[in-house]
Amino acid sequence: MQFLLTFRRYRSLATIGLAFFLLVLTACGKGATPPPPAANGLTGNWQMVLLQEEPRPQNSLSVSGFLVESDNALTGSVEVPPVAAQHHCGGVASLTGTITGQNVTLSVNEGGTAVNLTGSISSDSTSMSGNYQAQGGGCFTTPTTGTWNAFLIPPLNGNFTGTISNSTYMTLVTGASPAAPIAVSGTISQSTNADGSNATLTGSISAVGYPCFSTALISGTISGQNVYLNIFDYNGVQIGSLGQSSGSAGVPGSPATVVVSSSGLSLVDTSTVGLFLGANTGTGTVGPCPPIFDPTLLANRTSDSGSVAFNFQ
Repeated sequence: MQFLLTFRRYRSLATIGLAFFLLVLTACGKGATPPPPAANGLTGNWQMVLLQEEPRPQNSLSVSGFLVESDNALTGSVEVPPVAAQHHCGGVASLTGTITGQNVTLSVNEGGTAVNLTGSISSDSTSMSGNYQAQGGGCFTTPTTGTWNAFLIPPLNGNFTGTISNSTYMTLVTGASPAAPIAVSGTISQSTNADGSNATLTGSISAVGYPCFSTALISGTISGQNVYLNIFDYNGVQIGSLGQSSGSAGVPGSPATVVVSSSGLSLVDTSTVGLFLGANTGTGTVGPCPPIFDPTLLANRTSDSGSVAFNFQ
């Protein structure tokens, strides 16, 4: 991983991580009630943001994954995006660490190069921060230092309500641009992590007055704030996705994002194609929606795309 390279392909990941950090600070400044202390210390799903200070210019990197604490020792796996042409430096990396009181040390094995982090743990065990350094060679061309922050992401369990907005299909149906948001509800369950960098999500989603589906099944993964879900009809046929995975080797996807606030958990994807229903074929795009003529395509449209916001109760 070479921090000197420009992170243009990965600004969305870095922006997500930094926006999450600012959100937490804002909530604390407004007197929001902090989340309860973690039941198992630092065991859980974490989102980390590394901010390179030297060498310049500053760059940020978003790292996510699961930690397990046992007898003041930490183990885990984290997902690290590749850095420019060094694709071998991205992917899943192992993590180890130790805890001494409120102090923590972590080491991430990134492509054979160790990134060493030292810092402190908050009193409620839901955040950590400190400094990191990595020697030159391997994924780093020169010695690299900076600061880091990490935040515990609560399990994504329970019922949700929300909307699908900016639907391209419903714009054709209603003639309004943008069309009114589609009301949805559903449930999601998160599995116990099994020493991996992510956990599985399963559930269902229902929509009101939506021609493309009334009820569908969902399954996918969560790592830190990052969520990818596939959407299936009740015959088990995939009809779409939420959060778009990588289209080619070494290029990160564009996940839906878990947001933690004083009011609870939300799952959002503001991209206009965050939710996509359909599949690309050799002859075009087909989807689960009833055919409707699209004058921009000069053909019938059966697919849909839009943005989502789900709020968990």
